[in-house]
Amino acid sequence: MNQEELIRFGTGRQLAEIEYLSELLSYQSLFKEIHSVLALIDQVQQTVQAINSGYLPDQLPQLSVTDVMISDVQQYVLNKFPNRPEKGNPLWIQMAESLEKIDFLVRHLRDALIEYFSMYGFVSTPFVRDLSYYTAEYPVLELMAGHGYLSAGLRACQPKQTIIATDNKSWRHQPGITLHQPVTKVKKMSALSALATYGDSVAVILMSWAPDTSADDWYVLQAIRKQYRNKKFLVIGEKNGATNSKDFWEDAKLRPLLNTHHQSFDFINEQVFEVE
Repeated sequence: MNQEELIRFGTGRQLAEIEYLSELLSYQSLFKEIHSVLALIDQVQQTVQAINSGYLPDQLPQLSVTDVMISDVQQYVLNKFPNRPEKGNPLWIQMAESLEKIDFLVRHLRDALIEYFSMYGFVSTPFVRDLSYYTAEYPVLELMAGHGYLSAGLRACQPKQTIIATDNKSWRHQPGITLHQPVTKVKKMSALSALATYGDSVAVILMSWAPDTSADDWYVLQAIRKQYRNKKFLVIGEKNGATNSKDFWEDAKLRPLLNTHHQSFDFINEQVFEVE
């Protein structure tokens, strides 16, 4: 996907140096003739550079060094030094060790996105387009919006659509926060206060990556069931995993949807659910 096809959410951080990306790109020269490995590095590079420049990136596949890539490297070494093991073996060792480091880096892309851009849930252009089509220009309330990537993308898709992003902004007090301002307008209020204020005026309620350290999401679920049963309630997170409370997952009645362009690229299996 070319940059002009990506959704622009803002200016981005425009960081001149991203240590994570520099480390990953340092392996390009070693693998310059191994197209499968270069493609993996390129996918991660495009993702990081897009967000840094203010664009929601393309969808990602599962990121890891595959058996095919390992086989490609083995064949490359054999072709380069078919009868010279004293040359081929050291090269294979060097490349195998580098593959392990590349594998570690790409598997931990999410950590880099959190560190440099405060993006916890992965928000891609194809997924936001699907979500924008699904909400069909109806008014939307996002709870626990964090830094606002999801709402920013929806606003970019449909500038005239009512998108209300809210968050209590407790993340401001977390250690190591690098992005102190949301990427779009986010009203400071708790999820329950946001429901009480805007619940009657919207048709869709979003909640993405609710923390697993609080039962606030469960209280939100109860409030919606009691007062806003006619609203569509969509949750993005990892069931019984990295997001949301145990009480929420035990009580919520879930129906997966909109996951064609929202599939895991790492060990966190985040999905989209409609919640009854």
